[in-house]
Amino acid sequence: MTTRIGRPASGQTTQPPLDTGLGMLLLAAFPMILLLFQGSMATALAAVLQLGLLLTAVGLIHRGQEIRRDYDLDETARAPRLPRKALGSVLLGVLVMILAGHHFSDLLFPLVLGAMATGLSLAAFGLDPRTDKRAEDPERERRLRMEGALERIERDLKAPVLEVEPLGDAELTRRVDALTTGVFVLVRTLGERPADIDRLQKPVSKFIEIMTRENRTLIERWKGRDRALARQRYLARVSALAEAFGERARSKGARTGRDVFEIEADLLWNRMHRDRAA
Repeated sequence: MTTRIGRPASGQTTQPPLDTGLGMLLLAAFPMILLLFQGSMATALAAVLQLGLLLTAVGLIHRGQEIRRDYDLDETARAPRLPRKALGSVLLGVLVMILAGHHFSDLLFPLVLGAMATGLSLAAFGLDPRTDKRAEDPERERRLRMEGALERIERDLKAPVLEVEPLGDAELTRRVDALTTGVFVLVRTLGERPADIDRLQKPVSKFIEIMTRENRTLIERWKGRDRALARQRYLARVSALAEAFGERARSKGARTGRDVFEIEADLLWNRMHRDRAA
């Protein structure tokens, strides 16, 4: 779980104060507050609605500025779905149009003044982010997609190991773990591009499906008298399965134009790197 940049890691968020521009904008609320006490009931209701528009607009713009600050600091930020600063500016324009409507008999001038207020608000407070930063970096997007696919494959390959672990046979568990780890290292070696990962998804799924079936058979026979025979048969079958997967995966890699020696060298390097990490 990543900590949001610009937020305290402790989980207690600190709200930044209102910008000076928004603080000045709130001064427009005072004449409306006076109308609550000096005008008629209809005037007071109109003042309440106008105050609501103003406070909503200021709140939207303030929240939009917070999102903009986080967006500028986060390298993988996504654009907000709701353009809060734009909506707040439009509400300010509507408020100005309503206020101007009390002083002009023609609707044209209030509309012009409302449009000017919206434009000035956008110029003063800026626009909302409109594009995802992640989409601006195709190479990063490709790398993240591949890492996500590899993480899913590694997690799926760990499932057969977890199934045989409760049997209490440490050597059996170690060998199954070695087999599935070897399959994953091969997938990582051959998966240089998203297309390579996609091409290997089906063989990996088939491998896991057969492993699961073999695990089920082993577990059913584990409590019987032929445990040793079932164990020997199981190890022979899953070893052959892993070998068959390796041959098929290597042939797919060779068909993409990669040299067999290059594949083996990369495979050895990835095994060494994984062993050091372990």
